[in-house]
Amino acid sequence: MYELRELSDHYYGLYLVLALTLLCALKLVNPWRLNSMMCFWIEIGKTEELNRPFNLSKRVSILTFVLRSLIFGLVVRVFQNKSFHISSFDQEVLYYGGGFMIFWVLKTFIEGSFMSFFKRQKAFFNIIHIRTLKKEKLTFFYGCLLFGLAFGGFGEIPSIVFALGYALTVMAIHLNLIKLYFKHLNVMPIYIILYICTFEIAPLWIVLHILKF
Repeated sequence: MYELRELSDHYYGLYLVLALTLLCALKLVNPWRLNSMMCFWIEIGKTEELNRPFNLSKRVSILTFVLRSLIFGLVVRVFQNKSFHISSFDQEVLYYGGGFMIFWVLKTFIEGSFMSFFKRQKAFFNIIHIRTLKKEKLTFFYGCLLFGLAFGGFGEIPSIVFALGYALTVMAIHLNLIKLYFKHLNVMPIYIILYICTFEIAPLWIVLHILKF
């Protein structure tokens, strides 16, 4: 009965319905993308993805982007509260999720403009696509943990470890793909190093410090 009374104090049900709706819509629109995300233990074939015909509309998925934003908002909320329970599913999640969407839209636009100067947009977006697929797998895995463990919850130290595990894995995904920039962008190394410092390392460093304070 206590749990039933508590339902009015959070948005767990609404967020769960939203997540399931996004997955169902993805099943109808792009079943391959859904299967790739759900099979989070299967490594992405980098060579295969790089050699696929470039089609921006097929590479970009608004559904998975919204889902990633939702899970990001939940993880940030866990990190902020240093605890995780069903009450973590509140309105603040939308605030952090919306900030995530605005940040990555602007970042991708600036990155694309930067690469258009070198006429390497196709190679760049292929690399971005591989990175996105990896982060979608991470999103699905953490999403299952968040929704599955919500009623049990955990305390301060497990919550911090949980949130840091997500952040460090995202950083590892970014850093692991840096070698593809040097291999496929075919521009002077100094420009690639400048790009990595400006668009890869700096944004992650800023986000971590924002979360810290």
